[in-house]
Amino acid sequence: MPRLSPWTEYLDGCFDAKSPRRTLLRLLLDQRRHLGAATIYYIIKQAPGWALPLATGTIIDALTPPRAPTAGRTVAITLGIFVAVLLQNIVFHGLFVKHMSRALRQLTFLLRSSLVERVQQLSFSFLDDTQSGVLQSKLFRDVDNIEGLCRQLFHSGLNAVLVIVAASVISLWVQPWMTLYFAVTVPVGIGLLQLFHHQFQKHFAAYRQETEQMTARMSEMLGMLALTRAHGLEQEETRQVRSHLHRLRKSGLRLDVVTELFAASSYVCFNLLMLLCLGFASWLVLSDRLSVGQAVMFHTYFGMLVGAVGQIMGVFPALAQGVDSIRSLGEIMETPEIEVFDGKPAPPLLRGEFAIEHLSFSYPKGAAVAVTDLDLRVRAGETIAIVGESGSGKSTLMSLIIGFRHPSAGRITVDGLDLATLDLRAYRQQIGVVAQATVLFSGSIRDNLTYGLEEWTEEQLWEILGKVALAEFVRAQPLGLDTIVGERGTKLSGGQRQRLAIARAMVRNPRIILLDEATSALDTESERLVQQAMEHLSAGRTTFVIAHRFSTIRHAHRIVVMKQGRAVEIGTHEELMALNGTYAALRRLQV
Repeated sequence: MPRLSPWTEYLDGCFDAKSPRRTLLRLLLDQRRHLGAATIYYIIKQAPGWALPLATGTIIDALTPPRAPTAGRTVAITLGIFVAVLLQNIVFHGLFVKHMSRALRQLTFLLRSSLVERVQQLSFSFLDDTQSGVLQSKLFRDVDNIEGLCRQLFHSGLNAVLVIVAASVISLWVQPWMTLYFAVTVPVGIGLLQLFHHQFQKHFAAYRQETEQMTARMSEMLGMLALTRAHGLEQEETRQVRSHLHRLRKSGLRLDVVTELFAASSYVCFNLLMLLCLGFASWLVLSDRLSVGQAVMFHTYFGMLVGAVGQIMGVFPALAQGVDSIRSLGEIMETPEIEVFDGKPAPPLLRGEFAIEHLSFSYPKGAAVAVTDLDLRVRAGETIAIVGESGSGKSTLMSLIIGFRHPSAGRITVDGLDLATLDLRAYRQQIGVVAQATVLFSGSIRDNLTYGLEEWTEEQLWEILGKVALAEFVRAQPLGLDTIVGERGTKLSGGQRQRLAIARAMVRNPRIILLDEATSALDTESERLVQQAMEHLSAGRTTFVIAHRFSTIRHAHRIVVMKQGRAVEIGTHEELMALNGTYAALRRLQV
């Protein structure tokens, strides 16, 4: 396995879903250079905000009778200084946005690229239990939540802290009594946060889970549109999706109620404190302990302070959402169910000689054993057909040969090398797989043929297309090799998709071929063309073929008959027909 990217290595070291706040701090510290610069620029650019009340109070005091002879000069100087402070906002706001955006864009890139890399490493047992829509939700929604939280922290949160510090320092300098009063607001805010903390956590977690399930169900619905319409099940599908939407609505409603109750409580509480502040400042003016300008300044600062505390509390729902998203990403980043090949050797160029010894496999949550005590030796270049009823263990055996699954007992060796000891990624690079459900990309024919390859020529591509009886079709297209195949190859027929998949395998010149029911859904002519392509592909290579149609295995050297996870018969077509057993019975069903 190649080394992980520096970003994924970093996340592996700092990601701790049990301590999401610590994880967030580590993520932010990694961008400390840009975030530090952004913080400095933010403090400078926000100067007009905390300087305006000071300027207002100074001007009011200068104009309040009895006016000093220098009152006009004081007003002019104060206004001039404030204009200069105001103008700098344009420059420093641009610098702040530049560094802030650079840090947060890099952070989202780090998270998404690391998650994509980790998804590529997830074991198939993990993927069996996780819907693709759930993974998509984590890649997009959860990363967006974390980015949104960071933006909130460095806009609302940083501004709130700056206002609190500035108001407290200026108040302490002008009138210590007001500073003591200001100190009351922070404990009140903390008390409100503690009061709603558990409810926020619970409802955000519930809403995230419902959103993930809804995303997965929507993805499934879109993938099944043709099947749903073909069977006239539109209303049933709509009913099922609506039930998910109903649960999402209820969960969202509960979250909205808690959020708005929190907002209303904050509003009432801090407006009461505003009135008390106004009354306290008025008493100080009447007691000649405070000037009118200072009273206006303090009341303005207190209004800003209330807003700042409100901003901090406004960050809290985003914090709860971001913390929950970090926990959600931890389900991928911290799962032990990943393929790790560190230190394992890559196999040399393989001949393709297999030995399957006492092989057994059972799925973790399966009720029955999928493969039981299977023994099979395959010579290099031999074609082995695997047949049997559905659920007999054919596809599981293929997964074990590829290395997607790992034996519960026994082992598989290739050229004498145990698969368990090999770098399976390097091993799979010498395998060509053509599945029943053809996977094509939405790009061009050329893109599909050369996916993942660095060296190839036009001549090679046309030669291989000729071998799979696609050259004439491709040449007839106006764009030739650059013809777009559509999403999942929908612009091609079933036979054309299968032959293109076979051509893609041939371009890689694999040593081992696995064909999984590659003709099961084709008409007779398409099947004939695909069979010819398969014969070109398997020539001189070790080939495993799963087939329901026995006509596709007429060139197999041996046939393995599977039943309830066991190889009940092994031999040539003639030998198995002479036995008049399971194979002969299956064969008669197709005649």
